[in-house]
Amino acid sequence: MPHTEPTPSPAPPPLGRRFLTVWTGQTVSAIGSMVSGVGVAVAVFLESGDASRLGLLAAAGSAPYVLAGPLATLADRFPRRTVMMGADALAASGPALALVLALTGRLQLWHLVMAAVVASVGTAIQAPAAQAAVADLVDPDALDRANGLAQLGPAAGIVIGPALASPLVSRWGIEAVLAVDLATFVVAVVATGLVRFGGSASAGPAPGAVDDGSWRAALAWLGGPGRPLVGLLAVVSLTNFALAFFNVTMLAIATEVGGASLGGLVLGVAGLSMIAGSIRIGSRGLPADRIRPVVSGLALAGVGCVLAAVRPVFGLVVVGAAVAVSGVPAVNAAISTIYHERVPGPMQGRIFGLRGSIGRALDPIGSVVAGLLVVHLAEPLVVSESVGGGAARALVGSGDARGAALVLAVTGLGLCLLALRLRGSASVRELREPAPSLQGDCGPRVESFAHERRDPTHADTGER
Repeated sequence: MPHTEPTPSPAPPPLGRRFLTVWTGQTVSAIGSMVSGVGVAVAVFLESGDASRLGLLAAAGSAPYVLAGPLATLADRFPRRTVMMGADALAASGPALALVLALTGRLQLWHLVMAAVVASVGTAIQAPAAQAAVADLVDPDALDRANGLAQLGPAAGIVIGPALASPLVSRWGIEAVLAVDLATFVVAVVATGLVRFGGSASAGPAPGAVDDGSWRAALAWLGGPGRPLVGLLAVVSLTNFALAFFNVTMLAIATEVGGASLGGLVLGVAGLSMIAGSIRIGSRGLPADRIRPVVSGLALAGVGCVLAAVRPVFGLVVVGAAVAVSGVPAVNAAISTIYHERVPGPMQGRIFGLRGSIGRALDPIGSVVAGLLVVHLAEPLVVSESVGGGAARALVGSGDARGAALVLAVTGLGLCLLALRLRGSASVRELREPAPSLQGDCGPRVESFAHERRDPTHADTGER
């Protein structure tokens, strides 16, 4: 019997210079924004000692993003390259003004709040355009890898931001981190300006498309041909809500178990885990079944939460945090690719804007709810002599931060159940199949797709 050599798999298409140029600018900008965000928070807390002011800054950065969601139509009405550059310039004006005021000795807290509001509005406009613009920059067969690399900026920011921010503020003051933020904005604008965007996604509706660029048309499409994506939107929303619980409880557990000196190590290791996941997806891509990495990523998040919660052992907390976020890049990349493949190119800006607004809205809500549950329900329960208290101690042990651990463990179990539900869900079964051909149609038969660039700590990533 003659020996036959196996046919080698074709090499994946290159991501290309245009995408890599824009991606580099956006990645540098995301890291700069994290350095600035952490640095400003550190400077404000060192000067005032008032944690409530940090909450005010956080709200100023989140609420306008949600309220400015309707501006996502700009990404579908104008060339996406123009929208990205203009929105980045608007976002940069906030830290630029704050820097001028700091250098002249007139900077006050309300100036920083207004700078955060302006930057948030700019990001709300820029992010959907950047996500949708990936369709103009890469080959359709490279979408999954491009979406994987898109997670690298936020993940790197988690590692680099805290490491740089505190030393910069300690040595040169708040002016240093504001200057870093402004400089990285410039890098992003210049990188985008150097690239010519191509493809039909930015050119407007395809011939015969039923789309006037309004929210009404996009929502009507979601209620018709795009109905399977509504279930995925629900999954994204629940995951973002759960990740808000993770952020609050993990910080409490890590600080209590590892102390102030080691608590930040957990966040750094988690960031490195996300970086590794992003690089892996960027080099190897995703399976043809796009739902599979979403299910496995949610399951990993659930298992990691439980591992970090079960006992107050610092090494176990570190491993649990790393496992919990290791699948986030795959979840984000898979969902982004599904949207790119299924949403008509001319309305991707609105759909991505809707997705981002939902995620941003649930983040602060989840953080508040998590804190209330820890203080008013979980902490009293783990020290009570009731049957429920005994069950809670059997699950998470006893000692410091066990209320937060109980909430984190229940969150992990919920994520595992969500993964199981998604695995057998009939509503997303259609999304497992190969995407329709790229013909560009917003009418009853959807045969086009374009693509996204996404943002992270959220189940989510291309946002700054």
